[in-house]
Amino acid sequence: MLYAFLSLMLLLGFVSGILLFGPRIVYVRSERLPRLTDGSPPAGEPAVSVVIPARNEEHRIPTLLESLNAQSHQAIEVIVVDDESTDGTVRVCERYGARIVPAGDRPSGWIGKTWACTVGASEATGTLILFLDADVELSPHAIARLCAAHADHGGAISVQPYHRTRRIYESFSALFNAQAVTAVGVRGDARGLFGPCILMDRNSYGQCGGHESVRNSILDDVDLGRACRASGVPVRNYLGGKAIRYRMYPEGPMSMVNGWTKNFLRGAGSTPTRVLMLQSLWIIGVVTAFAQTTISLTDSSVAVFTVEQAAVIYAIFAILVGLSVRSYGSFGFGVAVTFPLHLLFFGFIMLRALWMHFRGGTIEWRGRRVCPDEGGCTDPTPDRVEEPPVVESRS
Repeated sequence: MLYAFLSLMLLLGFVSGILLFGPRIVYVRSERLPRLTDGSPPAGEPAVSVVIPARNEEHRIPTLLESLNAQSHQAIEVIVVDDESTDGTVRVCERYGARIVPAGDRPSGWIGKTWACTVGASEATGTLILFLDADVELSPHAIARLCAAHADHGGAISVQPYHRTRRIYESFSALFNAQAVTAVGVRGDARGLFGPCILMDRNSYGQCGGHESVRNSILDDVDLGRACRASGVPVRNYLGGKAIRYRMYPEGPMSMVNGWTKNFLRGAGSTPTRVLMLQSLWIIGVVTAFAQTTISLTDSSVAVFTVEQAAVIYAIFAILVGLSVRSYGSFGFGVAVTFPLHLLFFGFIMLRALWMHFRGGTIEWRGRRVCPDEGGCTDPTPDRVEEPPVVESRS
């Protein structure tokens, strides 16, 4: 009886994993940002304004600015909106020729990033506005490829960057990247936008209300995508592949822990119920596989499977994880073999975020105290009454 029950849990977990991760394995090429068909940008060479919200990005932003200067399709302007940085962000950006725009006093009811993006958009003069996070890096043809995708689909185009990792602790972001992509969706199956890289034409940006429509949302990228869909603006999402990438949390493990705690409940809240059910079944299957492998190796009398059977089960789950997470970043063989450790870390972050949600805890992030969820607290700033800038539609 126990053998049949555990076998069922394993089967359900594996099938759920196939449904969750299988598309990344089968459709990985079509989910990446399309290549240029003839090696050149779309006809007309649309004018692109780049807007980068930045707060204390002195050590991250140079890589992005260097890659922008190397583009085959040059942006007509690079606008860095300085969100009260206390480091050398402004000095570094000026050295690369970017235009610095102070975010200024933030009105009451806005969060830092949505306000900075709105300020930047109001200063932009291009027909297309490309919002980029400061830790993003572009290949030489990335802007041309984004423009080509926009020419094909219109509306809003966003990309989940390929996650580059250099240190062992950074590989523990693998399952969180999978969670983010599964929650938001790729290609035409988009339930929101990926915040690190969003390209929109000015008319679409104004039609959906822009960042003003999500001014107090800590889930601004997902909610902006929803606002687009609700207003009839097409939404198309891609994976970055080699074209668009980033390196998250190079500062150290604690930065990664705080970052994913901050993001976890936001992503979980946007995940469809069907996906959450599949994830739950997959986790149960993984835990069962790990537990039975451990028990079998100890030659315990309560072992249900032989060592050989347990090893095969473990290998099947490891292969599935390994094949899927490589779509999101440089997560290699080590992540596949040690996937139970990554699941434990995922669970730790989930419990930490839930604890903070119910106890009202805050996190130190970019020099501000922020909440990891939508529980109502924000970084302490005085109420302000200034009106937001108006983003006019330019032809």
